[in-house]
Amino acid sequence: SRRRHTRSSLVSWARRCVQETAIAVKGTNELYAHSVAKTAGYTEEDLAQIPPEASLGLGCGNSVAEANLKQGDFVLDLGCGAGMDLFLSGTKVGPNGKAVGVDYSEDMVKRGKEVAKKYNRNNVEFHFCPIDAMTFPSNSFDVVISNCVLNLVPDKQKAFQEICRVLKSKGRLVVSDIVLKKPLPEILVKDVGSISACIGRAIIQESYKKNLEEAGFINVTIEDKKKDLMSMYSDKDSSEKTAPCCGSTSKKESSCCCGGDTKKEKESCCCQPPKEEKTCCCGNNNQEKKEKSCSCGGSQKQEEKSCCGSGASPFDMSIFKGYDINEYAMSCIIKACL
Repeated sequence: SRRRHTRSSLVSWARRCVQETAIAVKGTNELYAHSVAKTAGYTEEDLAQIPPEASLGLGCGNSVAEANLKQGDFVLDLGCGAGMDLFLSGTKVGPNGKAVGVDYSEDMVKRGKEVAKKYNRNNVEFHFCPIDAMTFPSNSFDVVISNCVLNLVPDKQKAFQEICRVLKSKGRLVVSDIVLKKPLPEILVKDVGSISACIGRAIIQESYKKNLEEAGFINVTIEDKKKDLMSMYSDKDSSEKTAPCCGSTSKKESSCCCGGDTKKEKESCCCQPPKEEKTCCCGNNNQEKKEKSCSCGGSQKQEEKSCCGSGASPFDMSIFKGYDINEYAMSCIIKACL
């Protein structure tokens, strides 16, 4: 029989998933985050408008690109994390608009606020609150967006009703989310790793549409973006495809610390080219002190593991071995309006 959960147990479970995600992204490196963002549908132009500290390699699509945001819009991002979509939205709505984000991880909200202050993004706000019990007045926003977060919410129907409440008349919902084609194997439904990877609590397409309509939305569409989820959830180290960032001490113009074109990587790579031949970008030369601070923002010991040296997913993807996730789930853009 289907396992029954109380609301309190589901909330506890969701919080644990958020904590797992927050822990995972602490080890996210820029190579991995950039790779996931490109796979999800972000262009180089998009990424240039997003502070690097806000890009954590989380998400399954680009709802901002689908939202048709206009100057002066008030947009709400559900599960904003460190603000990747929020900062991108802020550039589109302009100084007369506002991009507001909510997240259920205090660490992410704190990080986002720090990034906003650092880059003087004055039309961007971060709030700590659950999606199904937001503190905003009714009729506050023109558009609500979300990127691979609503699948995590235990009470989706209540969340959809709350979204309806905060949207203005004729407001729009544009969401990137994981939607199921068919029921998952029970092991993937129960596993916390599967849930935090946005698979375990996803719902069937028909249920998603029905829940939105019952909450008050009309013109609901769910479009499969035909993305390869196996590549997004792979635990394969993508750094194998490039020279190791921390492994090069070369001064040659043909390659810098991350193994590509020097000029481009000076601006966009995970770290800066080495200033001296004996010291690489992450300070992992054996002659350096073990806890030396390096150009990627952390100690050498930490960064040998996570900063520049690996392009692998920060999540434990072992639960998915033996399964083709594309058989069960799809990355979709969901649109609806009031």
